[in-house]
Amino acid sequence: MKPLRLLLLVLLPALLLLSTGESAEMTSPAIFLVAKPELMDPNFAQSVVLVVFPKETGPVGVILNRPTRITVKEAFPDDEQLKSHSETVYMGGPVQLNMLMFLFRRAAPPDTAFPVVDDLYLSGDGKLLDELLSRGGAAPVQRYFLGYSGWAATQLDMEIAAGGWYVIPVADLDTVLNADPKTMWRNLLLRATAVKT
Repeated sequence: MKPLRLLLLVLLPALLLLSTGESAEMTSPAIFLVAKPELMDPNFAQSVVLVVFPKETGPVGVILNRPTRITVKEAFPDDEQLKSHSETVYMGGPVQLNMLMFLFRRAAPPDTAFPVVDDLYLSGDGKLLDELLSRGGAAPVQRYFLGYSGWAATQLDMEIAAGGWYVIPVADLDTVLNADPKTMWRNLLLRATAVKT
């Protein structure tokens, strides 16, 4: 297994931009995509995807309700920083499955992360992860994901228009951090159909 810093090479264009120190600018707030029951793509069937909209690229997201049976320390056994972390790794999406994305909370916005909601951020920057973990304390990272979900500039609009997704137009912190993955899809499906978004 490669060291974490090498494994976390930021291949996503938007994250490459962020790694230069430029601030993350969003075109709209983070949303939830809720797969419609008829969406049969095995990558996204019955999924809930947290999506952010970087100004310089297409939408980027992570699947919130696909926990794996692997812990962080099992996924990265050679990384000293992660050897004591037994948090579950989630499947973030089908793109760059060797890349670790993570959600974390911070009072001040970091340059190498996407703002999500309130003080919650999404990143794939290895140096930032090392910094968060070196501080210690309770839960420096809220959730870890292998891979991510990404779309070209107009691709997601076309998928929504084709009937693949319901959209909940504003993501909320409680759902992201506290909703049970086993019931999240059904609960958000009810919410989405109730507001007819």
